[in-house]
Amino acid sequence: MERESALEKLVDRRTVLKAGAVAGAAAFIAACGTPGASSSASPSGNAEQSPSDVLNFANWTYYIDVDEGVDTATAETSESLRRFKAEYGTSVNYQEVLLDNDEFFGTIKAPLEAGQDTGWDIVVPTTWMAKKIIDLGWAEKLDKSHMPNFVANLADEFKGRAADPTNDYLAPWQSLMTGLGVNTAKTARFTSVNGLWASGLKGKVVLLTELRDTVGLVMLGNGADPSAPTRATFDAAIDTLQEAITSEQVRKLAGNGYTELLISEAAFAAIAWSGDVGIIQADKPELEFIVPDEGGMYATDNMLIPKGAQHKYTAELWIDFYYQPEIAAVVEAYVQYICPVKGADVEITKIDAALGSNPLIFPDAATKSRLKVWGDVSAEDQAYFDEEFSAIVEGVGA
Repeated sequence: MERESALEKLVDRRTVLKAGAVAGAAAFIAACGTPGASSSASPSGNAEQSPSDVLNFANWTYYIDVDEGVDTATAETSESLRRFKAEYGTSVNYQEVLLDNDEFFGTIKAPLEAGQDTGWDIVVPTTWMAKKIIDLGWAEKLDKSHMPNFVANLADEFKGRAADPTNDYLAPWQSLMTGLGVNTAKTARFTSVNGLWASGLKGKVVLLTELRDTVGLVMLGNGADPSAPTRATFDAAIDTLQEAITSEQVRKLAGNGYTELLISEAAFAAIAWSGDVGIIQADKPELEFIVPDEGGMYATDNMLIPKGAQHKYTAELWIDFYYQPEIAAVVEAYVQYICPVKGADVEITKIDAALGSNPLIFPDAATKSRLKVWGDVSAEDQAYFDEEFSAIVEGVGA
């Protein structure tokens, strides 16, 4: 049988996962007996000092290495997960059930509030959501005595972050740039956010359902700073979005499924995540990721152990295992996001020499200086932002 292309795998996996991820998360948690269960979270996670038979890992789609021709990451179909099993005897129950931070949080909030096990030993929220979980007291503190590779190889930029100043709760998994995805065979190449509103792209633009990415980029296009958002700059960005939607310039707002529209050429341009474009480029080299002239957005997804996790010690072993440069390189060669592990840039050249200088995985300092992280605002302002953006998403259909 002819090997399935990277594009076909991306469409097939994400189409299935988009439909089933939230239901899958709920079903998994229900199977573990956590929501509504009468027993409290097991304290065994903190006492455990030998690797467990299984580790339950909830991640975003297309976010770990898988073998060629395989659609789903499992303990048997992922090189990094196979190596972990070979070293510790632990089979990783790896589930791609994160498609949206708020949506996934909704599936674990009730057991966390009740002091019960969520069913997951590792989850991978974006920093702003991770901070929320930490602030609520729902994250386990990492025992770094089990994690020498993490201590030694965590990239300096992730030390002392406001969300986790002493690196006690979060282990960065991948970072990503948000910018423009442009099909240069279907439209003239452009480098400004406002190029999305060109008349020739009417009906051929797809945007993301993540507020901080889409509104952040539109703010930059408006000349505002998303690292210090205000109601005035937010409202101006919403006005720009509403005009683009009303005029049918924008075809759709989507989660991870936005890639399907780029692949099928139902959309010629998008607000896009860097690693996604990197994967699609393997079969569609005319698709280019561009950090706009005005700048791009920057975010990090982090491994976090939920409070009361059954297998805390094994989760720490996995985190430390990933922070070996050679293991991080295996993952990065596939996902092509920004790596948080020192030394992975050297190890990845042993897999493919060109990847060591791939700007999607290892952007230079000049590029990073043009990226913005969505700024902190009051709870009242963020609630207002969420409500207004949700109305936009619901109005156009996600």
